Formats: sequence, structure tokens, C-alpha cells
Amino acid sequence: MRVENSKVNGDLKIDDEVTFNGSVSGNATIMPGGRVILNGKVGQDLILEKDSKVELFGYVSGNIYNRGGELVVHGTIDGAIYKSGIIIIHPEATLKGKIY
Repeated sequence: MRVENSKVNGDLKIDDEVTFNGSVSGNATIMPGGRVILNGKVGQDLILEKDSKVELFGYVSGNIYNRGGELVVHGTIDGAIYKSGIIIIHPEATLKGKIY
């Protein structure tokens, strides 16, 4: 698993295994097969495509759209979660929106 400590201006697509400690000003899309430990910040929406996995310790400003992936939340989400995949929300997580 590689480690990414960068600041991305705009959108980001990930299709491999990454520990992401940076920030994304736009949307972050995790493509099929992508595995991400997200310690950083996503400025807009986080999108999980089918067969992707995200473990969120960081912060998402927008919504999360789970289109068939696996989401584990330890961090903070300002928006809502739209689910069609697996979602695990730990007690220390903060979810300001609803789950649909």
C-alpha cells in the first residue's frame, strides 16, 4: 500500500491501495478495486464505486455515495450517506446528515 501526502486541487480518482493523508478540494472517487485509508480531507463528495473499500478516519465536507463498496467510518461527515453497499459506523464517528 502506498502513502499519499499531497494536496489535490480538483477531483481525485483512486484505483489502487492508498493511505491518503492529504486533501482534495473536489470530489474523491474510489474506483472498483480501490482500497483507501482516508486520514485527510475531501472538500466535496466521496464516491465509492462497486468493489471498492474506504476506511475513513478523516473528514468529508459533502455527501458520501456508496454505489456498492464498503465504507467504514471513524471520522466526520458533514453531509448525508447514500448507500447501496456496506456501511459500518463506529461510535466515535460524527455524521451530521442522514443515511438514505
